[in-house]
Amino acid sequence: MIIGDPLFWDRSLGSYLDAQVGAVDNHVRQHMTSAHLEMDDDAIVAMMLPGGKVGSLNVDFDNPDRDVKEQQVRVRDHFRGEVVIDGVRVTKSFRFSGDRAVFTLRPSSFDTSPPHGYVRDGYVTLGYEGHNDPETIKRLIAEQEAQLRKYVGQSKVEVDAHDARLPVLLKAAVERRRKALTEIEMLKDF
Repeated sequence: MIIGDPLFWDRSLGSYLDAQVGAVDNHVRQHMTSAHLEMDDDAIVAMMLPGGKVGSLNVDFDNPDRDVKEQQVRVRDHFRGEVVIDGVRVTKSFRFSGDRAVFTLRPSSFDTSPPHGYVRDGYVTLGYEGHNDPETIKRLIAEQEAQLRKYVGQSKVEVDAHDARLPVLLKAAVERRRKALTEIEMLKDF
């Protein structure tokens, strides 16, 4: 049986990115003070941009770590219910960079069979445990990898589009904040 939890399934990526857009003004308000009024708007945007980007996932599909172990596993038997057998546990892990939370976010293009796996310590791992049937195991893991590639690609499109429009959003927020801070400075002379 395929191991792990559904990836890219907990919450909507679009809703998450919308919330990030909604948080731009607050981010600028928290990080831009009257001391920044001497700086150019573009310099302030450049300073805030790294902290505002979501950043898409980059998965190293070309250099997986593979692991195969004999293991006693629980399987369903038609006659005896759940039984323990001598089986195998096979995993294929891929190093990734980017925000691991994106693995929990469902892209706007999805189907009802997301990849299953787990995310730990900079790796996303796909796997199988059960009867030792090499052809079936290879096919199931290849299917999971294909789904993982598809979902990573779909999320990348949305996240990259969000991050590309972020400088414009930040610039407008910085301009609004500059106006508010300038007006506050003018009040100090009353």
